[in-house]
Amino acid sequence: SGIPLGSCQAGQFWMVNGDPRIIGQMAHNGAKDPNLYFATTNSDGSPIFTPPAKGTFNLHNGVRGLIYRPGLENWNIGLYKKFSINERTGFQFRAEAFDAFNHPNWGSPGLNPTATTTFGKVTGKTDDVRNLQLSLRYYF
Repeated sequence: SGIPLGSCQAGQFWMVNGDPRIIGQMAHNGAKDPNLYFATTNSDGSPIFTPPAKGTFNLHNGVRGLIYRPGLENWNIGLYKKFSINERTGFQFRAEAFDAFNHPNWGSPGLNPTATTTFGKVTGKTDDVRNLQLSLRYYF
């Protein structure tokens, strides 16, 4: 079976010759490279992904979703308190936190088999950072 990968040429399918298993959370996977997210070689050292032979046609036979990116964890929290002055007017205090626990979310692994330095590796995080917002609203 074949799989379209990364920023390879449009329509180019690479052959899958093994199991590109997810190794685990980076830096905790016991691999020699702590950025490696999924296996790019078999246990015998042969590459899992190989280019197709020239002049051949490879069918994309149900390989969708072969490699998933690391998960995303983002918690948003909001607290609201209403202070009434009379029946029609008052204040509302709001405290909101976006990505409240500031959990690091890893970027996508490199999916281009021709980029040997980044293939199968996560080299950065997403740009999600914790944001806090306080507001006071007067309503009438």
